[in-house]
Amino acid sequence: MGQTRRRLLQLLGGATFAGTAGAALPGGATAEQHETAGGHGGSIPAAGIGMHLYTVRDILAADPLGTLTALREIGYRCVGVSAFPRPAAEIRDLCREARLKPVILHVGHADLVGNWEAKLADARTIGVRWLVLSSFPGEMYTVEGMRLGARQLTEAGRAARELGMGVLHHNHDTEFRVIGGRSLYEILLHETDPRCVDFELDIGWADRAGADSRWLFEDHPDRFPVLHVKDHDGAGAWTDVGQGVVDFPRIFEKARVAGVRYWLVERDDQPAPLETARTSFAYLDELRY
Repeated sequence: MGQTRRRLLQLLGGATFAGTAGAALPGGATAEQHETAGGHGGSIPAAGIGMHLYTVRDILAADPLGTLTALREIGYRCVGVSAFPRPAAEIRDLCREARLKPVILHVGHADLVGNWEAKLADARTIGVRWLVLSSFPGEMYTVEGMRLGARQLTEAGRAARELGMGVLHHNHDTEFRVIGGRSLYEILLHETDPRCVDFELDIGWADRAGADSRWLFEDHPDRFPVLHVKDHDGAGAWTDVGQGVVDFPRIFEKARVAGVRYWLVERDDQPAPLETARTSFAYLDELRY
């Protein structure tokens, strides 16, 4: 990826990459970081509560602007971009019209290893600060597979860093499988370069796997700028945030240590997506810890 910057400039017709507005690299700080980081006085900053668009994917496909506008009216200020197969410029314009800030763009593993320059261009156009690997292929969830994945994330992160962006890894439950006394997630945490790779912890999947998010935050400070805030009933079903068994106040007490800037609501199934959006926002907006 040594020529990524030059080739990406060509893709975008000579656009200048002096840095994304408000962009922050792993370990860096911006004015925006102070606006959202860690919570203030035991509450989540309003600018930090967001919606991961996978949660509303079906109604988003049917009515993009109407759905985004509804999220803004509920109170959301930012979104994670996923399951939104439209041109990057259109996504940018729709978010602007709805007055929502896109902060992350989810990408697949094939994009990470074979289409990275185009995805960097998309991310720059949309205006996000991080590109997020949604998951690895199933066959990679081994010790050697995670070591390879850590190298791939680091290489992609270095290319993104040159352009004022960062790379995050998003988990499911498989990453918390323990092999030889060590979880696969720990391999990623220890073998990625913290200067250019951080993590989007999916709290719901981590909790279902029996992982302690507080321990992760304490042991790996400042590596979790974005959270997927997800809840479940303890018996295998997802719920709206605050309606299940996840102890969010206990987890969020360590948000500042973790370096959290954005709390993105996600629910994988879609029984009533806008009701999920309303219920989950109300819970997070009122939460004290």
